[in-house]
Amino acid sequence: MSRPQVVNTDCNFSYDTEKKQIESAGGELVLAKARTEDEIIATCATAKVVLIEFQDTPITARVISALPALRAVIRYGVGIESVDQPEATRRGVVVANTADFCTEEVSDHAAALLLASARKICFFDRTVRAGGWQQFKLDPPLRRLSCMTLGLVGWGRIAQAVARKMQGFGIRILVTDPFVQSLPAGSNAELVSLDRVLRESDLVSLHVPLSGATKHLIGEDQLRAMKPTAFLINTSRGGVVDQAALVRALEENRLGGASLDVFEEEPLPADSPMRTLDKVIATPHYAASSVDSMAHLHRTVADSIEAILRGFWPPFPVNPAVQPRDPLRPWSEFRRGG
Repeated sequence: MSRPQVVNTDCNFSYDTEKKQIESAGGELVLAKARTEDEIIATCATAKVVLIEFQDTPITARVISALPALRAVIRYGVGIESVDQPEATRRGVVVANTADFCTEEVSDHAAALLLASARKICFFDRTVRAGGWQQFKLDPPLRRLSCMTLGLVGWGRIAQAVARKMQGFGIRILVTDPFVQSLPAGSNAELVSLDRVLRESDLVSLHVPLSGATKHLIGEDQLRAMKPTAFLINTSRGGVVDQAALVRALEENRLGGASLDVFEEEPLPADSPMRTLDKVIATPHYAASSVDSMAHLHRTVADSIEAILRGFWPPFPVNPAVQPRDPLRPWSEFRRGG
């Protein structure tokens, strides 16, 4: 009897942790480079579990329907926008991610960008390196953090961690999230509308997944609603912001600045205005990265795979209402190594 196959379609890491746990559960790890629908269908023809690393790997309805042995799709990361979740759910395929692997790193990065924006760290650094000192006019001027308002768009794990870390500066915090009815006691934040977040915040930090509902959530109208001295910080997904509209707002001095780790097109094109605008702080989609987060990522994926192979739910299903093709026991009963 052949062993159940676990196929990784992308393969950018080493997989000692996954291989060990897969083999302990009687499975076989297959490493591949499959980027198109046809390549994935051919490579994963007998796969029980498909692993994806890139946020654009096309696990479409066509792919899912062509894989009769498929029981689960697991993403190395949080975003699963390239997976057709309705089709997976209809066909009894569990879709899972690694929801908690980079909460600390991304919230640290967001907090760093917030502070760098508020205190103009990069502007000062460029000025000193160019031979300047204090012969300049700040626009907008510096303000005390405890006199400013931070607006968080989204209230998931990362946004909550950002709030916790920024509270120490005494900053006022506003939160908007259509799926949240109230904030927990002690959060020291106020739940308001998106319009109020945009109108009242000096710093607006985005923490939402990319979906049809959030594509260009921050567009021309929203940017015009923000204070002309406000800063926009994005560590979520590039497509949440209409980048062309953001460039116009910055070029027309309708916004204080933008600090971005994600962009609509990545890598950022060499001729992108985002590379040259003085009011932009840009980092290369690196917020989630650290040796600690990567170790956590591999362990979570390995546990998720082993759980599926042994007949358990993975820890972070994103379509929990699915009726799995094979019955699954609760994740709380799973023990590594069986």
